[in-house]
Amino acid sequence: MKVILKARVGSHLYGLDTPESDEDFLGVYLAPTLEVLSLHNKPKETVVTKDPDCTIHEVEKYMRLAAQGNPTVLELLYCSDYIISTSVGYSLVTFRDCFLSTRVRDTYGGYAYQQSKRLETRIKQGMEGFNPAVTKRYEKHARHIFRLLIQGEELLTTGTITPRIKDPEALMEVGKLEPEPLIKLFEETYSRFRNLPSILPDQPDWVVLDELLYNIRKGN
Repeated sequence: MKVILKARVGSHLYGLDTPESDEDFLGVYLAPTLEVLSLHNKPKETVVTKDPDCTIHEVEKYMRLAAQGNPTVLELLYCSDYIISTSVGYSLVTFRDCFLSTRVRDTYGGYAYQQSKRLETRIKQGMEGFNPAVTKRYEKHARHIFRLLIQGEELLTTGTITPRIKDPEALMEVGKLEPEPLIKLFEETYSRFRNLPSILPDQPDWVVLDELLYNIRKGN
């Protein structure tokens, strides 16, 4: 498998890792063009391995997800360090602005909203008697929700992402809030997020992205 871009993501990327944090990796691979054009034995769109957790998308699927505003996928284009970064892989980083659109309001905000509902369900199941492991999951879940809104806001208002959280201590404290004030804070933050002005275009630059994919395939 020809991996063209790969980085460590997750809590280590955000600066929210603890001694117990697992390592997660995300990458892009380039399948041979002859396989892509074949009528059979198509290459896998995604390859997932464990120990450590690693997800590798074929370049076409990766570009499609990035253009859809997928938060997990987009952040790979804004890493400060790469384990693997070929010239072809870095071309995705070079053209990262072309993937962006106001869709991120729905993807980042929508994902945060869905996660908040999952957290509410978990809370309704009972916070009393939470053991340390459950408490850690609650805190991590809460941090995840607010991180999405923080990074989504940065994207909408500046057109870029800083994966490493600027004030990780503050986000850690948010995770320690009791359920009622946590939910109230989320509702206020989410409402403001939905009404943020944006500098992003309504659609990704499909012309440039199609040309980029064509050139990648042609050279392979």
